[in-house]
Amino acid sequence: MRKVEMIPATKCSVKNIVRIKTARELRVAAYCRVSTDAEEQQNSYANQRAFYTGYINGKEGWRLAGIYADEAISGTSRAHRKEFNRMMEDAAAGKIDYIVTKSISRFARNTVDTLNCVRELRRFQPPVGVYFEKENIDTLDASGELILTILSALAQDESRSISENIRWTFQKNFQEGKPQINLKQMLGYDKGADGAWVINPAQAEVVRFLFQQYVSGYSANAAAKQANEAGMRTVNGKLWTAGAVLNVLRNEKYVGDLEMQKTVTRDFLTHRSVKNHGEAPKYYVKDHHEGIIDRPTWEKVQRMLGAGRNSEKTEDSIRQRCAGKTVFSNLRCGVQTEQGVCGGSLRRMTYSSSAHGYRDERSAGFHEEEQTERYVYAYPLFCCTHRRTGNDCTSKGILECALEQSFMEMLYRLKRDDQMYGKDSWLAAEFERVCEIVERCGSIKRGSVNRKALLDGQIRETERYLEQIKVSVDEGRQGMLGSEVLRSRLECYRQERAALEAEQGETAAMKKNYALFLECLRELPECNQAGMPIKINGLDTQGTLFREWNGRAKKGMRSAVSSGKIRITPEHIANAPDYIKFEKGIYAVFIQNGKVCGDEVDYITNFGVQLKSYGNSRTLSSFLGYRRCPEDGKVEFLDELWKVNGRKMRYYRTERKNKNAV
Repeated sequence: MRKVEMIPATKCSVKNIVRIKTARELRVAAYCRVSTDAEEQQNSYANQRAFYTGYINGKEGWRLAGIYADEAISGTSRAHRKEFNRMMEDAAAGKIDYIVTKSISRFARNTVDTLNCVRELRRFQPPVGVYFEKENIDTLDASGELILTILSALAQDESRSISENIRWTFQKNFQEGKPQINLKQMLGYDKGADGAWVINPAQAEVVRFLFQQYVSGYSANAAAKQANEAGMRTVNGKLWTAGAVLNVLRNEKYVGDLEMQKTVTRDFLTHRSVKNHGEAPKYYVKDHHEGIIDRPTWEKVQRMLGAGRNSEKTEDSIRQRCAGKTVFSNLRCGVQTEQGVCGGSLRRMTYSSSAHGYRDERSAGFHEEEQTERYVYAYPLFCCTHRRTGNDCTSKGILECALEQSFMEMLYRLKRDDQMYGKDSWLAAEFERVCEIVERCGSIKRGSVNRKALLDGQIRETERYLEQIKVSVDEGRQGMLGSEVLRSRLECYRQERAALEAEQGETAAMKKNYALFLECLRELPECNQAGMPIKINGLDTQGTLFREWNGRAKKGMRSAVSSGKIRITPEHIANAPDYIKFEKGIYAVFIQNGKVCGDEVDYITNFGVQLKSYGNSRTLSSFLGYRRCPEDGKVEFLDELWKVNGRKMRYYRTERKNKNAV
């Protein structure tokens, strides 16, 4: 028999003994965790720390290697448990020999995490054990892993049960109109003494500012930039971004409503919340609390965002039209051709021209004898696409600023007419006529406008009969057949009523849109940013210093002003018509389409009335003599073409010899 020589082990391995009861001079750490920040949990958290500090220090042969404690952290995932992960790193670095914890559920509620961490600790050199007091399990005991697997699975199932109970509680509260919202993380509201929502005046001004900027035509990015420049901050004290602004604009709580269960938690282990796209019911409460934003403004913004609850327009189409560059893309050419109306779409194009007499800091260092310089401004206009496809369309390009100005002049004319005549105004009479036509068509189709009321009565009566048959004990064969007939009849009644409601809903939607349009019309400002009453060309003033009200130039006036013979006085500015800021929100919400024919544009609204604007064939020269008042309140007199629409100047400098552009 051959002699076998044994080579002793040099590294510590896991032994089939309970080391925690026999070992000496062990570096022992304790792990504590509480899952919420409730007061009773905080007491438990403090008690755990105090207990293990005294417990380890009082044990002979043990030395405290640290107390690792996660506060208000769930045990279903170790991703956010900073202290737990730090403990694992220290164990890997050889700073810990043993870990003591109260129970498996304190260590982790995820079976996979529990087993992976325990096995990882056992693989260290030397191995690191975990002792669970409640279950009396030592992971360095070879027989302990089976029990640990079973008990950790029970701990995970307990977490699942708790998660389902919490979800049920939330849904019960939602059904009763009780939200789960932390108002400390919501801009504009504070929690009152009785739990009611109280408006925070300073924060509410920020919310109103963002809504007003967006309604006025600014993009979310531009509104964020202006809010930051004004020193406004989010509820967390951070700078505004476009995404943060859109979150505010889409939040129904600012109009006083409340939508609950917008998100759902799919997996109780990861606690990851996702948007509720039908996985769970939603709960909506109207007028739950006092709103910061009035409802007309709210509905206008939702239409612009394309997220209105009853909007017929798609989100993509409204977002495209509200992008600024394509706001008039729903217009069509109405020029008569040999084949009929052209009907071509309008394409936005940009032309440029030199800005004579303009100078800024970019001219510094210019040497006239060696270089030439030029300032160029751009102005957009719309052209019919059929002009480039061989069609016989004879339309001309229309300036974007002319379309905007004519649209606003039309709105102010309607506003003045409404102020003067009220229910007898042209708009009110025209809307009443359109509603009569729509209702008459619906009446002809269904025979009578009272048919819906009759159907409601028949449905109620049939449902009552069905209920009587249902509760009857001795129904018999004849009763069963009768109930089938009644159910079939009830279904027919409901289908007819649904069809009738769809037709009558068209009128209801028109009336709702009309009322909202009137609100927007009446909210148009009467004064510009400088406090001067807004004057409309042809309505409040008959032309400008340079032109008559119909656009005809006054001979010699421009040369007289440029030569200094006539000076622009405050009186000239006071009598000048306003270059009105375009209300992009009103256009995007109410104008469905339109037809351009020369100087006129016919707009079709979503409340059925056709509106007409004039002055769309104006050139840049037509706006000379107008006044413009930006947000800073400084009045600007438009006496140069580049001032009308040339807000961004491009600068070119060319060497006279090599002519290289700068």
